[in-house]
Amino acid sequence: MGAPRLSRLWQRAALALRLAQLHVRSRHMKSKLRLLGRRHVALTREIARLEARRRGPTPPASGRLHDCDPYTAPIWIHAPWRAGSTYVWSKFRSSPQYLAFYEPFHESLETLTHETIEGATATSWPSGHPSLDAPYYREFAPLLAPGGGVRGFEHAFAYTYYFVNDEPLPEQQAYLNGLVAQACALKRRAVFGFCRSTGRAAWFTRYMPGVHIALTRDGLGLWRSALGRKKTLGDLYFVTRPLVILLTSRRDRWISDYLASLNLDALPRTSDAGQALREAEQLAIADPAITMRAFAAVFALGTALSQRHADIVMPIETLSTEAGRRTLSAALAGRFGIEIDWRDCAVPVHQAQAGDEAFLACWHEALRHAEACVPDGRAGDGAGNTSWVRHAPAAPQPSPGTPARPPVPGRSGPHPLRPEGDMAPSRGT
Repeated sequence: MGAPRLSRLWQRAALALRLAQLHVRSRHMKSKLRLLGRRHVALTREIARLEARRRGPTPPASGRLHDCDPYTAPIWIHAPWRAGSTYVWSKFRSSPQYLAFYEPFHESLETLTHETIEGATATSWPSGHPSLDAPYYREFAPLLAPGGGVRGFEHAFAYTYYFVNDEPLPEQQAYLNGLVAQACALKRRAVFGFCRSTGRAAWFTRYMPGVHIALTRDGLGLWRSALGRKKTLGDLYFVTRPLVILLTSRRDRWISDYLASLNLDALPRTSDAGQALREAEQLAIADPAITMRAFAAVFALGTALSQRHADIVMPIETLSTEAGRRTLSAALAGRFGIEIDWRDCAVPVHQAQAGDEAFLACWHEALRHAEACVPDGRAGDGAGNTSWVRHAPAAPQPSPGTPARPPVPGRSGPHPLRPEGDMAPSRGT
């Protein structure tokens, strides 16, 4: 009896050992299959990206991003002034697969000539911008009309339509589609670096399909940068832009209600650009309080609108961190086939100091009103609610940082072809 029983015990032990070995091998195989699956997905995306690049860009159909190829669709960068947009635009411009247009709504495009193109460089005014291989507006040169001005550009594009989201504006569509067609004719992907589009971000996602990037900066950083140029260089341009917008723009009804909630609807509007500029400069000197309130109101609404309607949100302060660069680079490459090296981005974060209380109060009040009134044009698309994807909350990004360096010294006063991006992230505010 003892020997058969011992034999059965040995058989059971051997079976248990075999089963344990099979279990280990099974777990190992599952792990390898998961790894192979991830590699398969990555290779599929890379093949799609390379195939799209081989085909070259094609004009997208009407509709949103899902109606066109995300690897060749136009790229629309929506930013306020003083947010690092020149840096971001220049990174795309330095890659040969892109045709990057600088400030397509700049008012000077109405009278642009070959001579003024060549004269508008990063060193022709105290810009602090990164060194550029070509003048800002070189990409517009083939599109100039015989008498000057970019073909299709209209005066109203700069400020009159700044807050118009609910009208089709066929002339504006035709102008931008003409720029996309120019890039397609050269078999390059169109990129647009805007500082006048955040107030109409809903219009863009409705009528101009492609990849919409919301480039943001904390309100205090925007204010300090614009105010610093006023104090150091006597430069009123950036602090007066919101006033010019309020004095000249048409606007949707809900935007009028937003401005009324902040007691900014009483500013008299005019269609005379020269008069609006003179009144804005007078207000900036005589009434700093309303200048501050206008600045906060316009850029808070633009922040809320651009974030709500963007495919990807890019806080410039986050892009200045290693972790932020990794996250953003992975999202841009994986979803849209965009591969850019951001390692030289270094925008300082502004810490609140004594004297900032008044602006911060205006900024946070404006953000609360903006978040409450901005329509959600992309609800129900299933995107996550994170800082890197659409539907990110329009809120400042306070984090520890260092005080800003002073603006680059140089010639004061407005420049006839002043570009409107922020200063180079590696060089200051």
